[in-house]
Amino acid sequence: MSDFNFNSDEECLNVSVRSDGADDNGSYKFVCRLEHFGHQSYGQSFGIYFSQDVSIVEVPGDVEAIAEGNHLHIRRNNQMNDNGLVEIWIKLSAQESPEVTGITDIACQPEENGKEVLEIGAVQRAIYSRRSVRSYQPDMLPKEIIERIVTAGTYAATGMNHQSPVILAVTNKEMRDKLSAMNARILGKEGDDPFYGAPVVLVVLADKDMPTFLYDGSLVIGNMMLAAEELGIGSCWIHRAKEEFESDEGKEILSSLGIAGNYEGIGHLILGYPEGEKNAAAPRKENYVCYVD
Repeated sequence: MSDFNFNSDEECLNVSVRSDGADDNGSYKFVCRLEHFGHQSYGQSFGIYFSQDVSIVEVPGDVEAIAEGNHLHIRRNNQMNDNGLVEIWIKLSAQESPEVTGITDIACQPEENGKEVLEIGAVQRAIYSRRSVRSYQPDMLPKEIIERIVTAGTYAATGMNHQSPVILAVTNKEMRDKLSAMNARILGKEGDDPFYGAPVVLVVLADKDMPTFLYDGSLVIGNMMLAAEELGIGSCWIHRAKEEFESDEGKEILSSLGIAGNYEGIGHLILGYPEGEKNAAAPRKENYVCYVD
């Protein structure tokens, strides 16, 4: 039997159920996959409808289950974090192999011992789910998507609000390939594409006359990374913009675009639709934070 999936943005869980066949005793085993998002929770519950009446044979120790005819109500009494994933198994008896016909009543308990837990909003979800993408589909992004991402960049904090950076939003393939070739030469790998096939390149430069120019430009790129993640767009920061735009070729590009000033390249943010699955986050290092109470 194929997985039966339920997804709802209004809930804290995505739930899918798959059949795992029958064991030697004739019990039917099902695996329930819970994907949690939005906040921590200290209990998760949902209901499953089957094609026939079922009875409970066995469930894990942290799971409570009640069978009423062809409906099974499940509650898991354990913690899940944002972006958490867990699988729980259940064993049932029935006259013949039951099939899942529906999943209902998905809910979670965002509190512990009656104390409310702060919900994780869209910004933090983007922070926790963002990954550097190094393989892209060739399809060009819609203009309105690019505009939303660069606009987020323009709202980055800058020193004294002087807004020292500028953003080059490159979608022209000839210019994109020219920047890629320049970057590859600086890297010492001519013929490679340091932009990993991404169709869009956002180049951030900043005015060196501002003492905070490097930090200003870095915050712009950070904002755009998170905006891209929220929109389901892959991104990756690529270095060597400084060397590119210190070269005569780079200076000519800026001049041809009418950009005059004492600008230094901060970095490129490549954008596109990811090719393949997103990698899991690496563990955070120990002692990352030192609290001074």
